[in-house]
Amino acid sequence: MPKNNKSIPKDKYLSASRIKTYETCSWIYWAKYHLHIPDTSNDGARRGTICHLILELLLKDRHKKHYDSIKEASSIQAAPCVDRVLIKYLKKHDMFNDENYNMCDEMLVVALNNDYFGQDTDIFGADGYIEKPEQEFEIQSRKPKYKMRGFIDKAIQYKEKGVVRIVDYKSSKQKFRGEELHSNVQAMMYSLAAKKLWPKLKPVVEFLFLRFPRQPLQRLEFNKDQLSGFETWLEQLFNIINNFTEKDAKENYAADNKSRWLCGPAKSGWECPLKKKTEYYALQNSKGRVLKTSLEEGSLTPSKRGEKVVKKQYEGCPRFEFQNSQSGVNDPFKF
Repeated sequence: MPKNNKSIPKDKYLSASRIKTYETCSWIYWAKYHLHIPDTSNDGARRGTICHLILELLLKDRHKKHYDSIKEASSIQAAPCVDRVLIKYLKKHDMFNDENYNMCDEMLVVALNNDYFGQDTDIFGADGYIEKPEQEFEIQSRKPKYKMRGFIDKAIQYKEKGVVRIVDYKSSKQKFRGEELHSNVQAMMYSLAAKKLWPKLKPVVEFLFLRFPRQPLQRLEFNKDQLSGFETWLEQLFNIINNFTEKDAKENYAADNKSRWLCGPAKSGWECPLKKKTEYYALQNSKGRVLKTSLEEGSLTPSKRGEKVVKKQYEGCPRFEFQNSQSGVNDPFKF
């Protein structure tokens, strides 16, 4: 057998976002991870991304003075360089306005006001230690068989108490409820990752909801039996993900499950961007493998020999095939 057989496909790793997408809508999963349709994140998602970036930077020792200024004034305007970073990224995503700026400012203050450096001894009775701003993890389990990877926003170690506190920032409008909270996939993934990264410490997961200044925290812990059952489920899901077909993509539409609100209709102020036909551009290598996609041709630039930008058309969600045919796209009667 050759040492480097490039014909053997690589396993797809599980991640919190991949799992959430799959559970929400099988077609969105197919469009995102197999067809590589360009992402059309909304302002809410982008605000979260920008806040994550700034919070990661503020954890560095050399930026402690900015934390102090913002904390005292309850606004990032007290730290001009942080203020400039926020404005820069809002403009980069074409979303610089008073609403987005003020929401980001308020969310950042919530994060900084909730034991940002893990020094509140009232929580675990000791000072915490943060090794680095963002912790990457990767797990390759043989039995049960699965592979997963991801990032932890902030890990605070309390070695005296034998605890590691996993903090994850959330910019969503709602907190977790019911099963989504008590059997939270992301929290269990973090707990498994913590067992590998800090085997002597007990993991405690905290979701910090930045749009809830009065009660932003939801805290979760899991026992061995819960995590063992979760790993068995991960093995099943890992097998599904790595053998996923277009037929599978048509078996769990959001429109037919509890996530049907994602579909729209447009009159509600939101409509899934994957419902309708759309044209987009793809950067491909010499073998036709898609490297990157975008709705704008000019944003893709070949950098290696054999790479090229091609125009593609996405046919829309099959669940709404009738609506797609009535949309006027390629309509022979529309002159």
